[in-house]
Amino acid sequence: MEILKYGELEVLVAPSDRELGEAAAADLAGVIREELAKKGEIAIIMALGAAQDAFYTAIKARNDIEWSRITVLHVDTYMGVAEDRVESGASRMRKHLLNEVKPKAFFPMQGDHEPVEEELERYTRLFNELDPVLCVMGIGNSGHLAFNDPPADFDTTDIIRVVFLDETTRDQVKRAGIFQNIEDVPRYGLSLTMHALLKPRRALVLVHEQDKAETIRNVLEGPVSFMCPASILQTAPHAKLYLNQPAASRLTR
Repeated sequence: MEILKYGELEVLVAPSDRELGEAAAADLAGVIREELAKKGEIAIIMALGAAQDAFYTAIKARNDIEWSRITVLHVDTYMGVAEDRVESGASRMRKHLLNEVKPKAFFPMQGDHEPVEEELERYTRLFNELDPVLCVMGIGNSGHLAFNDPPADFDTTDIIRVVFLDETTRDQVKRAGIFQNIEDVPRYGLSLTMHALLKPRRALVLVHEQDKAETIRNVLEGPVSFMCPASILQTAPHAKLYLNQPAASRLTR
């Protein structure tokens, strides 16, 4: 394992996807143990992305995470897509992780709820009541965190917003095979804000795709800018970024 530092951010570069997943899962379990030692139940925020495959495999192999004391929140959803549809992040997260580990509760966003203002109010209330202690997320090709595409709002104190999905993000979604055609990919989503994603006491960020290597270079070696939203991680000492060799291949370390 290679440990790097960019600003306040610690970056771990793993030799393989398996080791990336195992390192992140070990850190997740450690944070959860620390937090559950302080109180009976906790909430965490989790994302479902390509880098989470190895991570979820490593999580499911562990027997030291007390899921019955953990409530899970989600980072984003497609506007107009019900949570039980196969395309939804909630449906896929249940399939790949939650149906097996069985947390105390899972509260996904309801992207098809109308009026949307009611859903924003509901999720804000949930977030504030549960006060999540940990956020797990990825970085998109646009440099986004969750669906906060550039230009991202670094100053808001809102918890959740309706956001416009830029073409880079929509193309990434299409190439991931979540929707059959680019025309099917929604143009709007609901997303936790940058403020909400970094509000928990710890943040774990995972990236393993070769095609994100240039994005990762911009995130870590470029300036902190709302035009590269994940660059804000440089200012986050409570965050840790996990990369494999392909994702780290453009870094000039």
